[in-house]
Amino acid sequence: MLLLMSPARAAQCRVLAWLVGLATLLPAGAAAAPARAPGARLHLASPDWRDQVIYFVMTDRFDDGNPRNNNQGQGEFDPKRPSHFSGGDLAGLTRRLRYIQGLGATALWITPPVANRWWDATRQTTGYHGYWAEHFMQVDAHLGTLASLQRLSRALHGRGMYLVQDIVLNHVGDYFHHTQPWQATQPGLSFKLNAPDRGRSAPTQWPFSLNDARLPRHRQAGIYHFTPDVADYTQREQELNFQMSGLDDLNSEHALVRRTLRQSFGHWIKNAGVDAFRLDTAFFMPTDALADFMFAADPRAPGMVRAARNTGRKNFLVFGEGFGIDKPFDDLQARKIESYMHGAGPVLPGMLNFPLYGSLNEVFARGAPSAVLGQRIQSMMALHPRIHWMPSFVDNHDVDRFLRGAGEPALKQALLLLMTLPGIPTLYYGTEQGFTEQRGSMFAAGW
Repeated sequence: MLLLMSPARAAQCRVLAWLVGLATLLPAGAAAAPARAPGARLHLASPDWRDQVIYFVMTDRFDDGNPRNNNQGQGEFDPKRPSHFSGGDLAGLTRRLRYIQGLGATALWITPPVANRWWDATRQTTGYHGYWAEHFMQVDAHLGTLASLQRLSRALHGRGMYLVQDIVLNHVGDYFHHTQPWQATQPGLSFKLNAPDRGRSAPTQWPFSLNDARLPRHRQAGIYHFTPDVADYTQREQELNFQMSGLDDLNSEHALVRRTLRQSFGHWIKNAGVDAFRLDTAFFMPTDALADFMFAADPRAPGMVRAARNTGRKNFLVFGEGFGIDKPFDDLQARKIESYMHGAGPVLPGMLNFPLYGSLNEVFARGAPSAVLGQRIQSMMALHPRIHWMPSFVDNHDVDRFLRGAGEPALKQALLLLMTLPGIPTLYYGTEQGFTEQRGSMFAAGW
């Protein structure tokens, strides 16, 4: 039967067989798909994303392929602590592609590889995860180099697989905060820089380096909103313009900010052969800023659709994160998610299906009536015209592992449904290994 299917659909069936315990029914060797002839190509035409299975990894926690880049001498590397770098890198991912492909995955989603703020004294933790950018166009030294990312991309493409890169447009790392009372008209009065990291109190990439609200030139540049933390996430003004979890909020309305972000992430498509983006914290960005990111016609800093087409990718996928989970039989958050795919016009090609995640867990992990899941499926099919481009999942790096609160039979049921329903099935690393720790390491020397 597998011989009659496309390679991607056959891959899905291999995963499905693992989930329901039918691996013995597959032909010998079917569980590990052979690598295609290595073409070492940096650029491939876009696939039909409806046919893909994504494997999502936190790079620092997956495999340490190059121990020489682990410790950068700033006290940031300590595999015994969950708050510090563990040593996983791009070289480790590259050498484990046979394992990933053997699970049935056709695409690899990596956490942001960009240079990060290494140590945040306020939080007493490091940027091992990649979401605290210092420079959007550089690879973090703990993960490797641009050449390392290119090797990973070429290795994936040689196997007929694709590279998905996590990106952040909403904010950089946490370099400043506000004391109270904050005044919108005079943000410098309450402004305070945080303790420096490696002597740096600002991102190293211009114009994001203009981050001191006490300086008239920086305030006039308008690169940041210079706002305090979000106090009420139900207030749209705060959601869009205040600091999410204290992270320095970029002024998404500013033309220079928009152009620099397009240049920064177009760089990864052109020079690293990235095939798709997962866009972090989409809810905290205005939809017109995201439409600009996708469709801007600026020839020197084109939107991602044009930047991707310049490399032969005609169906470049960008799927956003909208962390919205609806109560049973409600669809308020699902409608908000849909507005990021179809607002006043086309915005993002896809969004993560958080409402489905919520209902899957309600039913399979917590014993809610199956009608909860039935209604969710009916609702999402009616509400989302592009449901087939919405990645679906049972757990990820921001929520508890499924097995934290449920057993293996329930996990198999949930994953079986994930592989069956419309959407792009997404498996978080370690789920297949029975992990219960949210960001535990896949290699013995890591945390």
